[in-house]
Amino acid sequence: MFDLLIKNAAVYDGSGAPAYMADVAVKEGRIAAIGKDLGSAAETLDAEGLALAPGFIDSHSHGDMSLFRDAHRDHVLKMGVTTEVGGHCGHTLSPIAADISAEDYKTVFGVHNPGGAKFSTLREQQEAMKALQLGPNQSILTGHCNLRFAAMGLSNRPASAQELAAMQQLLEGTMQDGAQGFSSGLGYIPSVYCDTQELIEIAKTAAKYGGIYTTHSRYESASIFESIRESIDIARESGIHSHISHLKCTGKDFWGYCEKVLEKIDEANRQGCTVTFDAYPYTACFTSATTAAIPARYFSRGMSEFLKMIENPAIVAELRKEIYEIDDPSWDNAVLHVGLENFVITSAAKTPELIGKSYTEIAEARGMDPFDAMLAILKENDGLVGEIRHTMCEENLQMILRHPLCTLATDGVYIKGVTPMAHPRALGSFPRYLGRYIREKQILSREEGIRRITGLPAMRFGLAGKGFIRPGMDADLVLFDYDTILDGPTFDDPFLPNIGIHRVYMNGRLVLRDNEPTGTYVGTYIKRQNPRRV
Repeated sequence: MFDLLIKNAAVYDGSGAPAYMADVAVKEGRIAAIGKDLGSAAETLDAEGLALAPGFIDSHSHGDMSLFRDAHRDHVLKMGVTTEVGGHCGHTLSPIAADISAEDYKTVFGVHNPGGAKFSTLREQQEAMKALQLGPNQSILTGHCNLRFAAMGLSNRPASAQELAAMQQLLEGTMQDGAQGFSSGLGYIPSVYCDTQELIEIAKTAAKYGGIYTTHSRYESASIFESIRESIDIARESGIHSHISHLKCTGKDFWGYCEKVLEKIDEANRQGCTVTFDAYPYTACFTSATTAAIPARYFSRGMSEFLKMIENPAIVAELRKEIYEIDDPSWDNAVLHVGLENFVITSAAKTPELIGKSYTEIAEARGMDPFDAMLAILKENDGLVGEIRHTMCEENLQMILRHPLCTLATDGVYIKGVTPMAHPRALGSFPRYLGRYIREKQILSREEGIRRITGLPAMRFGLAGKGFIRPGMDADLVLFDYDTILDGPTFDDPFLPNIGIHRVYMNGRLVLRDNEPTGTYVGTYIKRQNPRRV
């Protein structure tokens, strides 16, 4: 007798093959059989009219940063996501020195991990995670910001041979403990201070273990081609699989670059490199207020020193000139190219009344210039401000999502009970993708749409047992209505419910029924396997 039998489902098996009608049987947490007239089960469910897919996989999550605040991550299960790949953009909970100063912690991790847990090794983190009731499964990269800070603090210079060896040694330890690879956040302190050769040498260490390298690119606007070339060079010189996070062209002046960016990536793959990418289905991003808004050199002595600097009118005048007049392409000048009217505050602990407002709106209310308003709010909140920025265009988004190398991501930063506001991508990306882009806009077939969020990321990140409906695979399953699935979250109210997801199973156990968690949490930490990269 089986434990669970789902009958009469339209099965999308994760491979991209055409859907087919079948019954799926589950026993002891795994898919036991697929077909018709399979026999009896302790629980039988008639799924007529519904689609059955493998549990969705978020290729780019920041869920690992919030696990010790919200291990259940119900908002993720409500999207049908059963596995998150975390540790992106250079920031992770380990390795972080236990004696890191409060000031340095704020500068490096403040917006990404506000007061959260930290561990000296990945193994220590894994042990602590065993005590949690995890919602989605977790697979984690190691952050380059962590590696660089541990080796050389906030130093704004190339790494010495000794410092580079220290970073490699730290990464070697996390790879031995099952890290997926490593990630860089080249717009964030202190990763922004590194050169390409540093990343190549670190990538060689990850490549020895079959790891992957993911990157929040150094540039996403005027100098985006330089970033693409950097990702390709790292792949070519180290032999690693290089994966570009949340690929985009930001700022209206650079929207026309997108097609050429994709051509460059295709060309690199034809020449023998492995370069892939992910994207979220929105035209706005989320980041910390200082990222790509203030040149990075201002933070080499920490956030508090920067806040002291902008008390000086001469420095503020210099900064204003640098942003509005010089427009140096060596950094992404989002203030100029996106516009402060498109920066919307999502977190500002000391001025919560400003959440949901743009700097232009705040400036009008305060009777001041938007640039001065931005600096004032940074000072009022100790530099810790989160923002949504409306930076991209719909045409580019669809072009990126259609590309065969693209997997879906949330890039979600939301902690239940901590984060007052969120980008809707953290709560609605997968229903939005399937409802608006696959069903309504038909940018891909339904089968291929499912493959991009199941089988493809499972192979890309070496997630053993995940991503496919086949006998022997883990019974992580999503039962949904392909004709009605749709996102609810909006920029005004990111907490509105999604529709169309009926049930979510993990290891054959029901974790979500009609958009409500059942209280069963069976997620685990997934160590790196030897993947077939695609």
